[in-house]
Amino acid sequence: MSNIVTMIGRRIFLSLFILTLTSLIVFLGTEVLPGDALTATIPADEMAFYTEDQLAQMRAELGLDRSIPVRFFEVWHQLVTFDFGKTMVKREPVIDHIYHPMLNSAIMAGIALLVMLVIVITLGVLASLRSGKWLDTSITGATLFTYSMPDFVVSNIFVIVFAVWLGIVPAVIFAPTDAPALTILAAAILPVVALCVHGAAYQFRLLRAGMVEALNSDYVERARLAGIPSWRIAIKHALPSALIPMLNGTASFIAGLLAGSVVVEAVFKYPGAGGELLRAISQREIPTIQAIAFLAALAVVVSNLIADLAILALDPRVRMSARHG
Repeated sequence: MSNIVTMIGRRIFLSLFILTLTSLIVFLGTEVLPGDALTATIPADEMAFYTEDQLAQMRAELGLDRSIPVRFFEVWHQLVTFDFGKTMVKREPVIDHIYHPMLNSAIMAGIALLVMLVIVITLGVLASLRSGKWLDTSITGATLFTYSMPDFVVSNIFVIVFAVWLGIVPAVIFAPTDAPALTILAAAILPVVALCVHGAAYQFRLLRAGMVEALNSDYVERARLAGIPSWRIAIKHALPSALIPMLNGTASFIAGLLAGSVVVEAVFKYPGAGGELLRAISQREIPTIQAIAFLAALAVVVSNLIADLAILALDPRVRMSARHG
């Protein structure tokens, strides 16, 4: 038991280190860009009317005159305490700017995750029950094709097909970030499907491989000899075992959601965190950039930690190896 607790403690410590390193990389990434928050918000023609002393005073008011380590430590302390501070120019709480965009992106990502799991489990069970047959070959070939398609290609194809040709849904929905839930859900239809196309293909290949291996195992063969129907064997006996290798892939899918959502949100004009992040980068709003990047990294770290704990709970081999160090 103590070895399991130690292993979980190591994972949590590693997660904290990853979050700190992510914050540092994002902070340094904004520092190497030309200019600063002041020059990004004041037009060049207007900048010419300010004297060097005035600019220096304005930079001091924004805290830009302090050293990089001091500024990073202040930002890092705010992030780990979930006090994201204020925007650099307007001095407004960062949380007010990112709350609704992050919530909208979380809604889209959550729906995409549920849709992906339903699609993957359904296709994985069907393909494994018809392993080597035309259904398995068709599904495998289709997922291999969709896996090779980037998110921005899928997004534009969906706009052309479903919005322009068929007219089923609007190409874009210009909704504010604080729009009602039904408006956000309507805006999320095409982005969710676009995000699932690429991710579901990879998850399907993991699940199918696990299902085929489980269906060829000895305990499944004994279940067949006992006269249990094939569909029941697949769902009750093979599927729980096949889900174990897919869990880490699901965590990777969540990380891909965060990366792909920036592109997908830009194509569909979805009022999520991607648009707010691009705006913050253009204006050099370091606290806002850090807050969004930190929350995204936190989501990835937590999802991987949950996947590790799920594998520990489902796979007795992992528990035995953890107990024996």
